[in-house]
Amino acid sequence: MITICELCRKTYEPEEIKGVRTLKTFDGFTVDLRLQQFRKIKLEMELQDFEFIEFDDPKGQELLKKMHASVIN
Repeated sequence: MITICELCRKTYEPEEIKGVRTLKTFDGFTVDLRLQQFRKIKLEMELQDFEFIEFDDPKGQELLKKMHASVIN
């Protein structure tokens, strides 16, 4: 199982702007390090589609691999 490395953690930790902590995004997903999730919300007309992917989920593991590769390159 892939875990998030320190470089990825520093790159994707929330950014504080005027006292408000803002989560960063990767590949269209919001990265929540505290809950260890990737999140995506699609808003189309009056339909809202929520997608939550845990870091330890197979799809989450693939996203972590891609995220790590983008940080080290």
